[in-house]
Amino acid sequence: MPSARLSPAWDDFIMNMKKVQYSQREIARKLGVSEGTIRYRIKRKQLGKEDRRKCKPSALDDFRAVIGQWITDYKDSQRRPTLKTLYSWLCRDHGCKSSYNAFRRYVRKHFPEFHQKRAWVRIEAPPGCLLFVDWKEDVLVQIWEPGHWVKVQALCFTLGFSRKMVVCLSEKKDLAAFIHSHQRAFREFGGLPEVIRTDCLKSAIVKWRSRHSVVNESYRRYLSELGIRVFPAWPRKLQDKGKMEKRIRDLFCRMDFKHRVFRDMSDLQENLDQELQEMEREWRCGATGLSVEESFFYEKEYLREMPIDFPSFPLREKRSTGRGDGLVYFDGKYYQLDGEYRLRRVLCINTGERVTIYHQGQVIGQFPLYSRNQGHGDAL
Repeated sequence: MPSARLSPAWDDFIMNMKKVQYSQREIARKLGVSEGTIRYRIKRKQLGKEDRRKCKPSALDDFRAVIGQWITDYKDSQRRPTLKTLYSWLCRDHGCKSSYNAFRRYVRKHFPEFHQKRAWVRIEAPPGCLLFVDWKEDVLVQIWEPGHWVKVQALCFTLGFSRKMVVCLSEKKDLAAFIHSHQRAFREFGGLPEVIRTDCLKSAIVKWRSRHSVVNESYRRYLSELGIRVFPAWPRKLQDKGKMEKRIRDLFCRMDFKHRVFRDMSDLQENLDQELQEMEREWRCGATGLSVEESFFYEKEYLREMPIDFPSFPLREKRSTGRGDGLVYFDGKYYQLDGEYRLRRVLCINTGERVTIYHQGQVIGQFPLYSRNQGHGDAL
């Protein structure tokens, strides 16, 4: 027996029952509906009218062309923005007053090509323990004026417990931008994690060997001074960083760069941070069941204390071999080392303030930074 709401497919069955002289009351009893329902169906069929209840106008019909154009713009894109992005855009720029649920039903009915997202299983990390790091590369944005497209690099940081995210934008994707973005992210979080799980980036990993991977020397030295360990993710396995991959995709799809123009990089960063804050009030933390914003206040207590000064990032560095008299040449000058380091391979680093020389990870000399026409003291 059908449910109390009959689909249009039952109209032919009702008319056939009427032809063999079943009464309206008998048809209603067999179908489990009221007699008025059967009377309405028979009358509408005899007069050749459409079901007006199915053809009621919607308040969203005024936005149908806008929705269709938005979908067409992303027709050839590998990944489209979420439906929530389109709804926010209509409310903000076009004055849409309908609820999100009504909007979602309307799109599902008139634009069925939208499909549901997959669900992934999450493994929770202890609070303050894990930080995911990954680049969102070559993001095309319009800066200064419409049609002026610029490629922007975004380094994304996500805490494994609360899912709190920090995104640092830069024009380059070199080691300097990589290190400076780390410093900004640590300041935004207000503390340091125990372990960083980074992708197999050239800035971080020289050669991947799971736990025995070869880490970029500058990156390893920078993190070791902060007491942070590096545990690289498996290459070409997005699910290994599933906690952040979906967050990155949702955030950048929500921005809808195709229809927005920014004044400069600072304006873009400000809008991105604002959008991220709003989304973190909606996003849920799987470990606590609360919002990401609320969960971060809990996790922040477990982050390690920030250093007074961050390690200096090397402007120049080079490996050199000490001479027989204990002098080592670096950046246009000679530096005097102890006799035990004669003919030894050492690492010389210019931090912009001083020159530091290492041997097997140990500091064996620090010298003031002089200009090229000053060769005083230990720097000759």
